[in-house]
Amino acid sequence: MTKKPDFLRDLDTAIMDELTGGGIKGNAAGLVGTLTQIKEIKQLCGLPFCGYMAKLETVRPSGVPDEVTVVFAEDVPYRACSGIEFDVMQEFVEGSRLLLTGKAQTLKDFQSGRLLVYILADFVAVSEKAVEQDEAAVRGVIANKPTYRETPRGKRITDITVKVRNELTGGSCFLPCICWQEQADEAAQWQQGDTVELLGRYQSRQYEKVLDAATGEREQRTAYEVSVRLIRRKEEARNESKSRNE
Repeated sequence: MTKKPDFLRDLDTAIMDELTGGGIKGNAAGLVGTLTQIKEIKQLCGLPFCGYMAKLETVRPSGVPDEVTVVFAEDVPYRACSGIEFDVMQEFVEGSRLLLTGKAQTLKDFQSGRLLVYILADFVAVSEKAVEQDEAAVRGVIANKPTYRETPRGKRITDITVKVRNELTGGSCFLPCICWQEQADEAAQWQQGDTVELLGRYQSRQYEKVLDAATGEREQRTAYEVSVRLIRRKEEARNESKSRNE
């Protein structure tokens, strides 16, 4: 029986090959979204950092909005505009459309105990006509055993944590990723220490955190993660590229 062509998977594979080819890009994120909040910061989760933290809204193909946290150094917008200095807080106003590139990162805030999942941008500019975009291509190592589960509606999910370079400390950071359906079935069989490449989008979701089981006290929180469209182990990636080139 002839296998039905999967054109979307082939397209995603080509995109990921382009972004990660030759080891040039181990972590690449591209985003276009609407600015909803921005503030100047002098530290990031306890680390000295002079720059800005912003919230952008992107919209999934289904129409569901996602909130994306973006961080960039104070000189990044100047470099993006060929060295022309301007007032970021005056130019980047709420409601404007920003285009940016960077890397998916995480930092632990040891005061609150929460994990900040964000994009560290190396290019940021206002671009009102840019087409909506939310893409992340990552190569990293599975940091712990994948967790497989099924939702009450029967969707198959595997949660994995991918270790990537921490661009601010030079160490490692750990990126939460969620795989769906067939991708979840594959990822559930992999092991801690496997090297993977993935293509997905940065997404947010609301959930309730139980603060006190005895009193039933709960708190509404937002989780941030990479929702995976395509994932493969590195050995499988090499075999796929080789077969296409033969």
